[in-house]
Formats: sequence, structure tokens, C-alpha cells
Amino acid sequence: MDLERFIRTKMSKSNNHEFAISGTPGSPGIVIGKTSLYRRNRPIVSNFRVNDRGVKKQIAEFHEARDRAEKELKQMLEAQNDGSAEELIQTQIEMINDPELCERVESEISEHNQPADSAIQKVFEQYLSVMRQNHEEMYHERSVDIADTRDRLIQILHNHEADEVKQGTILVARELSPREVIEFSDRHIKGIIVDRGGTTSHAAIIARAMNIPMVVGLKNITKILNADKQIVLDGQTGEVIINPGESTLNKYQDLIDQQIQAETDFQAICEKPNVTQDNKPFVLRANIEFAEELSMIKKYKADGIGLLRTESIYLRQEHFGDQQKQQAFYQAIVEGTAPQPVIIRLFDAGGDKLLRGSKKEQNPFLGWRGIRMLLDNEGLLKDQLRAILKTAAEYEGCVRILIPMISTVDQLFQVRELMQSVQQELKDDGVDIDEQVQLGIMIEVPNVALQAEFFAKHADFLSIGTNDLTQYVLAVDRGNERISTLYDQRHPAVWNLINQVAEAGQKTDTPVSVCGELAADPISACCLMGLGINELSMSPTVLPTVKQRLRSRSLSDMKEFSKDVLACDTLDEINELFANWNATNTRADNG
Repeated sequence: MDLERFIRTKMSKSNNHEFAISGTPGSPGIVIGKTSLYRRNRPIVSNFRVNDRGVKKQIAEFHEARDRAEKELKQMLEAQNDGSAEELIQTQIEMINDPELCERVESEISEHNQPADSAIQKVFEQYLSVMRQNHEEMYHERSVDIADTRDRLIQILHNHEADEVKQGTILVARELSPREVIEFSDRHIKGIIVDRGGTTSHAAIIARAMNIPMVVGLKNITKILNADKQIVLDGQTGEVIINPGESTLNKYQDLIDQQIQAETDFQAICEKPNVTQDNKPFVLRANIEFAEELSMIKKYKADGIGLLRTESIYLRQEHFGDQQKQQAFYQAIVEGTAPQPVIIRLFDAGGDKLLRGSKKEQNPFLGWRGIRMLLDNEGLLKDQLRAILKTAAEYEGCVRILIPMISTVDQLFQVRELMQSVQQELKDDGVDIDEQVQLGIMIEVPNVALQAEFFAKHADFLSIGTNDLTQYVLAVDRGNERISTLYDQRHPAVWNLINQVAEAGQKTDTPVSVCGELAADPISACCLMGLGINELSMSPTVLPTVKQRLRSRSLSDMKEFSKDVLACDTLDEINELFANWNATNTRADNG
């Protein structure tokens, strides 16, 4: 039974019947409240032909609609205190002012006697169709934003405004654009539920930046759920409870109270120094992909950025080779974190992120991806290096470069040679450069971990990506649900490889960090510290939890713990060891 039939069946039995449905967590947090339904008001476009005398008027109305839409977006941009949505709003402004788009709309009006709204509809649909056919990944990322721009222009032409949403309610919508999330945040909505979208959708990113709990991917919930329905939204688990009973409301109210207290505690923890119980320092950095996440870095006092993913530049922009757009992105990130370091990972296409025009492979995670793809696209790589190095020149000592999917030392040599070549070109052009930009490698491929000491002699730093390392070591596709139980980053083989890399770093005096999900697990973080890795990078939201755990134990305790972990032969033994460590740590916290 599909979700729509299931909910209708449940609701038909009793208007007060409590039941739960599950979506995907979009933004953490728990809220209780009444629902408001939002359907983007998209008027039916005109179907008449404009006579020659009316063409100029239609073109003028189109330009007036553009001017008004741009004015609204600029006002929205100015109202952003932390600048969290600046890039996404700016993208919509650029779209509205795109000369080619304007020329095509004017052409539809003047050459085909189309009214302005019909011309806008046709041009935008042509644009979306081409994108859907040729750039499927980009289409999924940007179609909501493009459709929102189209609909807003048509709304202005028709003098229609958006549906009214009650203050302080939980918004239920088919999909939302970043502009709409920002607009509704001004109405103090408690939370958001959407039919479509994923955790990396632009709407979810903005919701997280604005601390609005959100659940995504609920398919047809807008067709079934009425306005003014009492619900509980859990953005941490992705669960939505409709018609919650008294006991459920009490349970979730307690969780909300705990959440508020935890947030207060987290803020207090963030202000404390990064030292263990016996005063040994550690470094906690953030993994991010979007400029909108900078506010979270500041909030949780991260020590800079341990992993800046750059794929979003490619997926969110039509022209990845546009160095100015790339450089503007890097500058925004580095400026927002300076003087703390920013480790920029080179474009990591392949695997689940296909390069435009590339052919699908039988084993994409073992195929043409990461540095393998970049070295075959030297122009693309040099453009990225040039944009990064120009940024590095403006923020000397802040920028480091990380190479993904390294499997041979020759790949490192090739990138270093290209980097030096780009630096020389910049100097020849009269551009000042930072001569000391560090070049590091991701430890993801098992042979590199096994030869870590050899690679460490040639790299400036090592960063262990435990997500991919685990799937390669265990021969488990981490995205395959049928074998997901076999994928576990706590596996003894993974710990032994991490230990080899840590020892290689110590022998060669090469910094070693961990930027995979293992670092985000508080107990695993203690084990990593015990192995001698005191630089960890993770999602900004888990920084306080990891910091609290690292501060609660001594480094000597962590070293003993890591020895015990390395002595385990099975995952069950490690899980039992972790459970016991957690129990003793909880008692220590309570004590």
C-alpha cells in the first residue's frame, strides 16, 4: 500500500487516530504544532496572441516584473544578518538578469506575438527540458529554484500573491525554494514538511542554517494532510506523528525541553578550550559544502574547515570553468573562517556524482573518479587550482589543498607539478601568491593506507576519509541497502589501517587528520585521539557532542582504550568494548 492510501485509510477510521509516517531528516529539531498548507500560486498563463501594437507593452511588463522580482530578492538579501542564504539568493538574481534568458523571452513576445506570461513559461520550460536531458544531476539540484523564479515572474504579471500561511504553524508543501523558506521564516513558522527534496536540497540547507526543523521526501503528504492538523515533527529521525495523543505529546514535550537544555549546554561547551581532562589539546574542524553552512561553524566554534567539498560549484553552476564564480565561492568561505585554515578538496566527481557527458560505469566507485578524472581533464583541474591559488594569495596561510582518490604517488607528483605551473603563471601575470600552500592527500584507497609512510614523505598532510576507506576495505558498497549491515566503520580492519596511517604520520612528522563519519562518533573520536590523531573534522552540528566527550576523559585513558580496540578480532568485540566505554563515560559525566 502506498503512502497516500495508507494515510487516507488511517484518517478515515478516526479523525483523532494517532499514527506516524516516516520521511527523511532535512533539518534537526522537534516541534509540535498545527499545520498550514502551502501551494505555490501559479496562475494559468494566457493563450491569446498579441497584436503588433501590444508587443512593446508586453515587453515592458516583462521588464517591470523582472525589476520587481529583483527588488524583492535584494531586500531579502539585505535582511540576512548572517549572510547564510546570500549565494542562493544571488543565484536567483543572476538568473532573472541573465541576458540570454531575457533575449529569448523578448524574442518570443516580438517574433511570435506571445503575451509576456506565456513567453516566460515557454522559455523556462525549454531551459528545464534541456537541463533534464543533458545534465540530470544539475536538474535535480536546480529545478526547484528555476521553477520558483519562473512562477514568481508570472505571479507578478498576474498580480497574484502567495497563499497565506499562519504565523507559528508547521508548513506543509510539495516543494520549496530557498526564497520561499526565507520568506516563510519571517512568519515564524515552527517547522517544514515537504513531499519532495532531499537532505542536500537548497531548501533543506537554508532550513538548517535558520534552525527550522524539517522532514523531506514524504511523497504525497500534501494531498492528504489538512490544514490545522495537530502533528509532531521530528527533524532528527524524519518521523511525523499525526493526531498525537496526550502521552505522545508529553513524551515529545520532554524531548523538546531536553533539546533546549542541550542547546544551552552545547553553547557553554563551545566556549571551553579544546583540551582533554589532562589538558592535552585537540583540534575540531567542520566538513561543509555550502557557504550557507558558515553560520554553523561560527555557532559551534569550529577550528576552521577540515573538508570543503567543491562538487556543489559544479552541480549548482552551469559553467564550472568560470574561474570568477569559483574564486568568489572560495573567497566567501575563507573570509568567513579566517584566520582559521580551510582545507579545500579538489573536485571529486565520479562514483555517485557523474561528470556531465561521462558514461555510466559498471563499478563507478572503483572507476573514473576523483583525481583520476581530474588528471584526464587538465584544463578543468588547472582552472580550479588557479581559482584556489588566487584566493590563497589574499589569505596567506589559510588555504590548503586536498587531493581525492589518490592511489599512486605519481598522481601526487602530477598535481604538485600542475600547481607549481599555475603558481608560476600567476606570478608572470603579476599576481602575488602564497608560496607555502600545503598539498595533502585523502587516504581512501587501501594500498595508500598500507604504504602510508611512503606517501607521507611526499605529501604535506594526510586526511583519512573513513567513509570510502571502509567500503573499499570491506568490499561493501555503502549505498547498497541489501548489504548495508556489512558496512561498519568500526570494523577491526579499518582500525588497523587507521593505526598504520597514524604511525606513518608520527614517523615522518606529517600531520594526520580524520574527516570521515568515524570522527563524528564521540567514542570513536576518543579512540582516534588514543591512536595519536588529534585533528578531527565532522559535520558542524556534532562538534559540541564530540568535544564534550573528548574533554571528559584523559589522553592516557584514550590510549589504553585504543590499545584494547586494536586487540579486538571481531566487530562484536569492538561493539562490546564501545558499549562498556560509553557506560563508564556516562557515569563519569553524571559524577
